[in-house]
Amino acid sequence: MNIKHVRGFSMIELLVAVLVMGIGVLGITGLQMVSLQNNRGALVRAEAVLLAYDMIDRMRTNPTVNYGGLAMGAAPPVAMNCFTNNCTETQMATFDKAAWKCTLGNFNTDAICAGLRDGIALPSALDQPGLPSGDGEIVTTAVVPATVPPTFIVKITVRWQEQNQPAPTSISVVSQG
Repeated sequence: MNIKHVRGFSMIELLVAVLVMGIGVLGITGLQMVSLQNNRGALVRAEAVLLAYDMIDRMRTNPTVNYGGLAMGAAPPVAMNCFTNNCTETQMATFDKAAWKCTLGNFNTDAICAGLRDGIALPSALDQPGLPSGDGEIVTTAVVPATVPPTFIVKITVRWQEQNQPAPTSISVVSQG
């Protein structure tokens, strides 16, 4: 009778295999985390671009008013809610600027923004918090020679703070309105 010895894995081989698998799983987990961070950054950047174009669209629907003069860091202007009141073109421009500034995110607790976040003019800050530390500015420059109605070059800048970044990120959109 011939009996062969069946040899299995030794304990050292098993521990090496577990170590290699553990390192592989940690590597994949790290890649997944980086992927999630990049996706979050892309989402915030896309939202910033949409917010910039939202303001340009508001300006195009009210072309006779100069929307400029909204500075970075400045609180939203005091505005009448044009969804519940009849507004002039100038009042509508002020409302548009206030609503836009409130939508960016940095002024969610501001009294003006709280008044506009009634579910009609703007959704609640819980439903639409905006960008992290989001802020924006609108700079207009009159086109020379002057036209009737006046034509402006508009530069809209949206700024926000990304996680793990020392400096704020910003995008600018330039358009002629």
